[in-house]
Amino acid sequence: MLKEKTYNSGDIVTVYLQTGQEILGKFVSEDDNSTVIKKPLTVAIGPKGAAFQTFTVTGDSENDVSFKTGKIISVLKTNDATSTSYIEATSGLVLPGAGGNLQ
Repeated sequence: MLKEKTYNSGDIVTVYLQTGQEILGKFVSEDDNSTVIKKPLTVAIGPKGAAFQTFTVTGDSENDVSFKTGKIISVLKTNDATSTSYIEATSGLVLPGAGGNLQ
């Protein structure tokens, strides 16, 4: 079976897991067994609204993290506003015209 390439390395994607957790990060690669994401973050809702938090409290998730294909419901392109906020949060760069808010 021919598998079509869906994302390019470096694309900001959202991975929705069976647990209901949403992970966003930079797409690295995928195969039949796993999807690899660099610098995965989750979104937490707090008293001041939405904010990013690390994917794990104790694990080193600064680099590549592999997610098992059988645990993933979907992988989709992250919306532009959230992608911009993710880039600002992980790189320290403020992009032109960016409001910096999650929407």
